[in-house]
Order: sequence, then C-alpha cells, then structure tokens
Amino acid sequence: MFKAIIVWIILVAYIVTLCKFFTRQMILNPCYERAYKPAVSMRSNYDFRCNKVEDIDPILGLQMMIVALKSGVAITRALDAVGSSIPGGKGIWLRNVSKALLSGDTWIEAWSAPYVCFDKKDKNPSASFVLSMWLRQSLRESWSCGSSPVPVLIAILQNYEQSMRNVAKKESSRLSVRLLLPVGLCFLPAFIFVGILPTVSAFMY
Repeated sequence: MFKAIIVWIILVAYIVTLCKFFTRQMILNPCYERAYKPAVSMRSNYDFRCNKVEDIDPILGLQMMIVALKSGVAITRALDAVGSSIPGGKGIWLRNVSKALLSGDTWIEAWSAPYVCFDKKDKNPSASFVLSMWLRQSLRESWSCGSSPVPVLIAILQNYEQSMRNVAKKESSRLSVRLLLPVGLCFLPAFIFVGILPTVSAFMY
C-alpha cells in the first residue's frame, strides 16, 4: 500500500512537471503569441470611440469603401467620407486624395506624395500602405472609364480573406503537431501506471 502511494505521488509530480514545461513552451511559441496577444490587446484597449489608433485596418477600410460606393456616391465623395470616419487622423490621406482629384490632378499624381504620405513613426505603417495600393489599383479603371468599382473591391476582399483562412489552417496544423508530443508524453505514463502496472501486479500476486 505504501509503495502504491509513492508511485501515485511520483506519477502526479511527473505529470505536473510535464504540464508546466510544455505550457511554458507553448507560451513562447510564435503561433501562440500571434493568437493571444492581439486578443488581449483588443479586449483591454480597443474602443470604437478612441481617438488614438495605431493604423487603419485594411480590411475595415476596404469594407467601408464598398459600403460607401454601394450607396451611389462618387469615388471622391467615398474617399472623403471614409477618411473622415477614421479616428486619430489616420485617414487624412484619403481626404487628400479626394481633394487632389477634385482639384484636377491626375490619378497618379493624386496617389503620390505629398497627398499620400505615411508617418514613419507609426507602429504599423504597412497597413495603410496596403490599403492605398488596393484602392489605387482597383479604382483607377473606374475613375478613367466610369465602370463600377464595387465588384473589383469585393473580389480583392474575398481573395484576401481566403488567403488569411489558408494561413490560419497552416498555423493550426503546425500547432497541432507541436501539441502532439507533450500530450503523448502526458498520457503514456498515466496509461502505464494506471492500466499496465495494476494488471501486472494483480497477476503477480
């Protein structure tokens, strides 16, 4: 009886040690950091009425442009409305493009400096750059020929969302492979001590 208690204590200590070790490894995993930290930041700091935003979410900006253009307004009015609705002055470049187009500048001139100029101090200036590239390429034909830009914007949005789903599937598959070893190491000793050793001991006695 005393030996069985010692065996159980050793088993519990072994499992607890394994759990602590692999929990620490999982926290240090880049996949875990990418999944956990943005969620914590959004839950604690994000507010639609906050005047301090790091940058424009390109997906949100694209969806806002689609909604504005579906309402029937012109491209210049849609750019001005979306730029005005983004807090923190992060959408000022959209308004600059709208004013440049209304003042008679060409499409290439309106989407170049000094109208479209991102602050180097931004923590993530590439997000605004991505949105500017999407809008500059997708709206150019509509501005020149008068065709509807909504189908092109929807196609870009669907393509980007599909790419993000593929990346998420790839990361989840990689994480499942990383979790397979610690789970196996936790269950194998428990199976030996709980299933095999009592059976062998019963046959011996």
